[in-house]
Amino acid sequence: MKTIEANFGNWYIQCMPEDGGRISVLKYTGQDLLTSNPPAFKPPDKFYGEYETRPVYGYDDCFPSVDSCIYPNERFKCRDHGELCWQKWQVRIDNNGLTCFTECLKPRVTFKRVLEFSKNELTWRFEVTNKSNKKIDFLHVMHSLLPLEKIKSIQLPEFGRIEEESKKVNPYLKNAHEVTNHLFSSKSGAYTMLLLKEISEGSIKLGFHKGITLHMSFDTNLFPTIGIWWNNAGYPNEEGAQRTECAFEPIPGTCSNLSETFKDGVYLSAEQGKVFSWEIKWEIENS
Repeated sequence: MKTIEANFGNWYIQCMPEDGGRISVLKYTGQDLLTSNPPAFKPPDKFYGEYETRPVYGYDDCFPSVDSCIYPNERFKCRDHGELCWQKWQVRIDNNGLTCFTECLKPRVTFKRVLEFSKNELTWRFEVTNKSNKKIDFLHVMHSLLPLEKIKSIQLPEFGRIEEESKKVNPYLKNAHEVTNHLFSSKSGAYTMLLLKEISEGSIKLGFHKGITLHMSFDTNLFPTIGIWWNNAGYPNEEGAQRTECAFEPIPGTCSNLSETFKDGVYLSAEQGKVFSWEIKWEIENS
């Protein structure tokens, strides 16, 4: 399968256009920021959703929903982790980054992801061009799978409410400090998907063992929720299929399911024939 690779100063990237535009490698000064392609892959025997039928690693874009659901006011079903990871993309190398885009048919949009690199910053710019004859409502989540075992510190914003999305249980966590302690105390074989709602600021800081901190920043007016996926070799629950990974995801809704957050009136929209754009910044700091 074709792989496009490029260096931009301190940054190194590999992207796979034919594999859903997946970013398979992203490094800063040699430090892997994403999980790697497993040396061998076999889909789980039990069905854990369509997304688990392909290797799970690196970075994908989830659009128009993360969870599989029925698209609001329509009859089609959104695929597991969205439509885009199943499609072929176009990718080109620019002077200071990559431009990646694909045509989505359900809903009918052109989706563009632009990565702009500087010395210690990576700006992720996204565009949805509505090519239909009606307004399009959607979620977009950066599905960045990070190496859990390499993370030594977490700084999260405070929040108004918290939910456990995957198991539908009350996590009984009152503040950001308790959330961090809960994550680091999880034993091997455990996993969780937390939703931090009504967050106080759009900032997440993750310290890596090799002396760098990844600072993610975003607009809380667009992204009022943070989803935290923390998988300490607990999912999928089959011998040889478990992964060690985590993700910290700004969510433009109240949850990962477009149909459910549509009921809450919290989502993004692109008007007929218009372009809706936004950005999220990653900055690397020395620890």
